Amino acid sequence: MNEQLLTFDKIWKNHKEHLFNFIKTKIEDQYVADDILQEVGIKLYGSLIKNVKTKDYRAWLFQVTRNTIADYYRGRKVNTPFNANAVVTNDNSGTCICDLLSFVIKKYLPQEYGEPLYLSDIEQVPQQEIARTLNLSLSATKSRIQRGRKKLKELVSTCVDVSYNNKGQISDFQLKKGCELPKELIAEMDRINLFL
Repeated sequence: MNEQLLTFDKIWKNHKEHLFNFIKTKIEDQYVADDILQEVGIKLYGSLIKNVKTKDYRAWLFQVTRNTIADYYRGRKVNTPFNANAVVTNDNSGTCICDLLSFVIKKYLPQEYGEPLYLSDIEQVPQQEIARTLNLSLSATKSRIQRGRKKLKELVSTCVDVSYNNKGQISDFQLKKGCELPKELIAEMDRINLFL
């Protein structure tokens, strides 16, 4: 076996299950979910063949997965219910709202709450694994995730009116009148083609 194939097998074995669980939260059709996982694997292998240097394969794989899911919805031009990890589609773009939430969590929340929240709600890592990764007890991990969610909600609600459907999912969001978003947040929204 060549070096790239050995590297691929090691990386893929470590992340495949988490990626597939993440995909299944966005895609109901089992066959489509399998196809998307396979496409992500092909992109990883292609990146390794080209010797593209990546510091954090987990983060890279989740970003590629979100982009692949967005491409799938964009190709089908299907609107999906809006939630924290939803792929938002419209005539101009297919983007994952989780990309914006990732940015907000990393930029505006204290790291002690932002890191476990990011791992739990964006990357869909089980809480026990987060506790091991961050060297915390399970109860401390759960507490930080809950506090992170509360802080994120407070942060978002200062400038954004959020509407919910009867299932408790976010159905719409609008910028409050007179509220100005920080320039770096506007730049990130432009980057991912998301508009309020």
